[in-house]
Amino acid sequence: MIKLRRFSPADLKDVLGIEKISFPRKQVYSKSRFERYFQKCPESFIIAESKKRIAGYTIGKLEKRSAEIISLAVKPGLRQKGIGKKLTNFLISLFRKKGVKEIFLEVRTINKIAISLYRELGFKILKILRNYYRNGDDAYLMRKGI
Repeated sequence: MIKLRRFSPADLKDVLGIEKISFPRKQVYSKSRFERYFQKCPESFIIAESKKRIAGYTIGKLEKRSAEIISLAVKPGLRQKGIGKKLTNFLISLFRKKGVKEIFLEVRTINKIAISLYRELGFKILKILRNYYRNGDDAYLMRKGI
């Protein structure tokens, strides 16, 4: 069973571990960046737990009438089990309650599993962002109206 809850500073070590194994080495968020997101977005920095262990996380950022999914990562051995979907649906629901009309995100064009998840949840590709990531990877800008 997956339990969702807000991030707490005690989770930082586990979140950093998931981050390091989920993204290219030079693309990982730093400890201070996660701390800033926790300060700025405490209600939309969400942890997924499985058997009392951190299985994944997501971070969303609320603007006035729109929101952004900043990051989503799940431990490798627990991927494709619905955890990412549950985390994303939580953010969509939270943003809807806050009156958001659209949600944006960027995803690597080579990340077929994530793209499939986001499409399944109603996100559409708006455009390709060339050389979006530091390593030169392209990204899709995706949007979901709610």
